[in-house]
Amino acid sequence: MFKKVLCTLIILSSISTAICQDKIKILIEYKMVHVVDTTQPANPRITRCMLIAGSNMSVYDDYYRAMRYLGYKGDVAMRVYDNQLDIVEAAAGISCDQIFTNLEKKELITGNYFGKALYTKVEPLTKIEWIIQPQKKKILEQDCQRATTFFGGRNYTVWFAPAIPINAGPWKLGGLPGIILAVNDEKNEITFTCTKITIPEEEAPLITASKKATLLSTAEFNKTKQKFANDPQAFYDASDPMGSIMAVATPLGFQPDTKTKVKPRPMNNPIEKE
Repeated sequence: MFKKVLCTLIILSSISTAICQDKIKILIEYKMVHVVDTTQPANPRITRCMLIAGSNMSVYDDYYRAMRYLGYKGDVAMRVYDNQLDIVEAAAGISCDQIFTNLEKKELITGNYFGKALYTKVEPLTKIEWIIQPQKKKILEQDCQRATTFFGGRNYTVWFAPAIPINAGPWKLGGLPGIILAVNDEKNEITFTCTKITIPEEEAPLITASKKATLLSTAEFNKTKQKFANDPQAFYDASDPMGSIMAVATPLGFQPDTKTKVKPRPMNNPIEKE
């Protein structure tokens, strides 16, 4: 339980010089399961993620990066890997996109590290056309209602909690009269499952955007992301001739396989298709 969250959360993005900030109202942890390679549906990428949401702004990111943004250090903010593939992909810098949503400005900022550098793109916030349905169920003791939509080339079913009136959710999904706690697309290639809900005991002006990234056009960002996905190791080597990518933590007793040439999974199934 987060007792007090008092430090400033810096969203690493290159946006306007105006200072934008909001107070944290809720922290949502998700398990994201993504079939990144449709030829290997039984071998999805599983990512622990977090949504940090206020009334008008939110950020969705990898859980461990979010914890570091919140000022946490040590084991609680250190990712631990227990298989060779996860280590290779982490070393290549592969991670979920960071999504910063600003409802007041009606803009969405997507950021990610390609190699050592952080890049962002800024886009208008798309209004998602939801169909709210009567079906209901409980998720972590929260009464949730079903809604469906077509977004980013996929048909989604989500469950939102009207009792938590924050219109945010994982990734780019939001705009419902309640926070989104579960998501799946019709092929179950993308799922988000809420694993923990935390209400901070004290609010603080935490969600802040600052200029600490390279801003690209949408076309440039997408092209760079695809190039990185196709060959992350080569992309990283271009900026690090020594080939030392990053330090990763492994469980006690786990011995990484240094002889077998394990490569990151091919990425032929991006979360956003259009």
